[in-house]
Amino acid sequence: MHSRRRSVVAIPLSDSISHRHYSNNKHKTMSSQPSTGMSISTMIRQQLTKVASGFTSLSNSPPELHKAYLLKFLDSYAYFSFSLVFTLFLSDDFGMSDIQAGTIYGAWGALITIFGLFTGTVIDNLGVAKCLRIGFVLSFMSRVVILTCTSREVLLACLLITLPFSNCLGIPVLTVGIRRYTNEENRGFAFGLFYVVMNVGALVAGPLVDVLTVYYNEKADGDNEIIADAATASSSWTMTSNRAIILSGVVANFIAVIVAFTVREIKVDSADSAKQSPKPMKPSTSSLLSSADDSENNPGSTFSKFRPLQGSSYEILSDTWKSPNFRRYLVLCLLTINVRMVFRHMDATLPKYMIREFGENTPKGRVYTINPAIIIVLVPIIQAATTAVDPLLMIHRGTYISALSVFFLAISTSLPSCVLFVTMLSIGEAIWSPRLYDYTMSVAQEGREGTYMALSSAPLFLAKLPVGFLSGYLLEEYCPEHLEEGEVRRSRTMWLIIGLSTIFSPVMITLLWGYISGGGEKNDGTSANNGERLADAGEESTEDDLSEHSYQHKPLISNISLPRVRQKERPLV
Repeated sequence: MHSRRRSVVAIPLSDSISHRHYSNNKHKTMSSQPSTGMSISTMIRQQLTKVASGFTSLSNSPPELHKAYLLKFLDSYAYFSFSLVFTLFLSDDFGMSDIQAGTIYGAWGALITIFGLFTGTVIDNLGVAKCLRIGFVLSFMSRVVILTCTSREVLLACLLITLPFSNCLGIPVLTVGIRRYTNEENRGFAFGLFYVVMNVGALVAGPLVDVLTVYYNEKADGDNEIIADAATASSSWTMTSNRAIILSGVVANFIAVIVAFTVREIKVDSADSAKQSPKPMKPSTSSLLSSADDSENNPGSTFSKFRPLQGSSYEILSDTWKSPNFRRYLVLCLLTINVRMVFRHMDATLPKYMIREFGENTPKGRVYTINPAIIIVLVPIIQAATTAVDPLLMIHRGTYISALSVFFLAISTSLPSCVLFVTMLSIGEAIWSPRLYDYTMSVAQEGREGTYMALSSAPLFLAKLPVGFLSGYLLEEYCPEHLEEGEVRRSRTMWLIIGLSTIFSPVMITLLWGYISGGGEKNDGTSANNGERLADAGEESTEDDLSEHSYQHKPLISNISLPRVRQKERPLV
């Protein structure tokens, strides 16, 4: 572990930090690394074999895991298709300015965060199944009203109350479900696949946005003008391209409601419990619907009913806050806010930027789909190849790549620059974003995943509040829709400002690496030198492994994707 005097280090991209934190994992995986003379085809076959093994490890999972993936696809499609036209819908169909539309977009995301902070404890109390039903029913009703309304007041009520409340019961609940429906051996791959499914939804949404946009633009014969005021907007209803896209999300949401009502409240037993069973039994309907007490009397069951760990919101939040590992985790979440703002600019800024610079029929949807396409291909391969690498290192490395991608647009205003921006952003995302799910679940106490995931989702949506207003301001200031005589757009300056604000995230993670990685802290969170820790390692190993927070106390030694095996620390040189 780190000593306190070495808490601030250079960017940990070299083998030095990997050696200190992964000496055991490094020796364990050394034999599986390809030799220098190994052909590329052999390396590819090895990686494909690892991916195939990952899918095989999920073959005995309960049906709820497959339903969770289906719900994730449907929810992701509805979310991404709507977010891609969110600001355009407010401006084109309701006559709002760039700043107004951007601010509402930001408020929508911020309210998802605020509601999520409270519903995290609700998830822990009610369980996954009930929360999914409530969330998808409320989301369906909200989207129907958004599709059909012509009143700004009704629209804002849905966008700022009912829809964000239903959204906060989406990502956190499904992520908790993935943990409940997997074990430690396959959980890392399951989270990677979960992330891939999310991007399949985005991949489908992008081309549909382009198709509907071109279709309705041609159908209007140039008469599809922007509505200038709210009075005109409320006087009639027209099926525009934006409303057609929202309608497709309504259909996806309706299917999700049906699926959600078939999900049961169960969990997969741990691998250790399964090994203790003298006669492993295949899951049956009776065992699935049995009580928690019945599952204890029948330890051979593969999975059993899960009983939520209930408590008041104050008790849950108080217990969570007392954990030093939660505070380190919270710091990491806060530091990733700026880099996550780039993804919000893809929704709020990039579509309007492309339309104003390259024309109404610019392929904004197809450029957008580069992101999910790369994620779908790279995430399973990266997850399989780096399963022994600690999530924190992957998060650190990937955030640098994502943050630097913005500077392509600061250098050049062109479609190729847009493609390069999305491509590099996606490669970085494939490296770090899925591992944030993995890291979150590795530090979360069972039964308290909802609280952790609500806070984990906070940076993603909290970034929307500043990015929404900033997007509208930057567009009006540097990339306005209408130009006065002699005026020119300064889009490169706009993206330079965005890039400089984004690079803040990985730089701060580097500077605070010693604290985030847990270096130099004992179980009580106080500083301790490395010599003391090594001297007490033998005495503390048994106690730590039996502690419910033992993994959190040593977050850089083992990985949730692998069995947690006791390992001795090697003295630092």
